[in-house]
Amino acid sequence: MLSDLERKVLRILYNYSTQRRMPTKPELERTTGRKYSDIKAALDVLVQERYIFWPDNPRLDTIVILEGGAGYIYA
Repeated sequence: MLSDLERKVLRILYNYSTQRRMPTKPELERTTGRKYSDIKAALDVLVQERYIFWPDNPRLDTIVILEGGAGYIYA
């Protein structure tokens, strides 16, 4: 089960992906209201739980969403 921050980050990633891009670090900090270290920890959990695929960590533009909030598989 995902924490509130993890769900929020996943939702933000999904919303940005509909614009055909991923958010930058400053955009993630602004939209979540958290420091990047907290966001990075949430991203690591999302990778571990297989909600996202992040082949070129730390580049955020390489994130691929595998599973969204409703349980749909996107990739």
